[in-house]
Amino acid sequence: MGSSRLSLKWKNNSQKLVSDPNTRKGHMQPNIDWNSVKKQTLWSYEDLIGKLQEVLAYDFVQEHYNHTMKQAQGYADCVRRGYLQDRGDMTAYVDSIKGHFAFLESRGIGTYSEVVQSARTRQDCEAFLLRTDIDFNAFIQTLNFLMRWVLPFKTPLREFIDLDRSESVGLLEALKTLGIKSNVDLLEVGRTEAGRGQLSNKTGKPAAHILILVQRVDISRLAYVRGKTVKHLCGGGYETLEKIANADLAEMEARMDTYYRTLGKTLADFKAVIPLAWMIGGAQIIPRVVMV
Repeated sequence: MGSSRLSLKWKNNSQKLVSDPNTRKGHMQPNIDWNSVKKQTLWSYEDLIGKLQEVLAYDFVQEHYNHTMKQAQGYADCVRRGYLQDRGDMTAYVDSIKGHFAFLESRGIGTYSEVVQSARTRQDCEAFLLRTDIDFNAFIQTLNFLMRWVLPFKTPLREFIDLDRSESVGLLEALKTLGIKSNVDLLEVGRTEAGRGQLSNKTGKPAAHILILVQRVDISRLAYVRGKTVKHLCGGGYETLEKIANADLAEMEARMDTYYRTLGKTLADFKAVIPLAWMIGGAQIIPRVVMV
């Protein structure tokens, strides 16, 4: 998950830059290759659009993430500055996505939800392309950017649980009975103190234990971060998004190296998959969702 790993993933996903999405005039028939979607994103078009619809349905996502196209351009700048620190070949990719957002704004498109809802099916997508004149590959790149870099990625709650601790497993099972099975499910209900209090009453589990789990899944809102990475960060003493955002890089490297050595590894073994400067920068720019 380091800059080299991300760069390779970017190239392998065939995210080719489209410098000017406005390549067709007069609503010409768009050039569409549905088979290319999986090559670019690792998902079929239906899976990609379905995942975006699913995560955009959460209230906290609508409140904190559903940017207008103008805001989306600003957030692309934040991604460039925060995660990428304005360095590396992926900055050109992010700049191209910013251009796609600007183009969609010029076509009167409002928010991410409008983009996704306007392209629910292949037929809807074709109509959207005709209406806006955006290039097909540019559109797929834009959807993939939302999925990978902007919106929370839905992940099973089990990934964040210490399965060797009976109290953690008990909390997981209790939450499952309430239909809370993923990181975004828990953030939807447990991001506020009142919500955590309700969960405590319904599960019989301490609100403090619920908060610990909420803070873990909160970290997973960072791009490309899943449960294993969250557990490593917690092992190094970075159990909350705020701690990561406020971390000093040199100190964080030293603390994480100490932790990794308890696993028989060193900081160098994890540098490519858990890039700490990247983590700090990302934590500084993503929306604040959890209230303590």
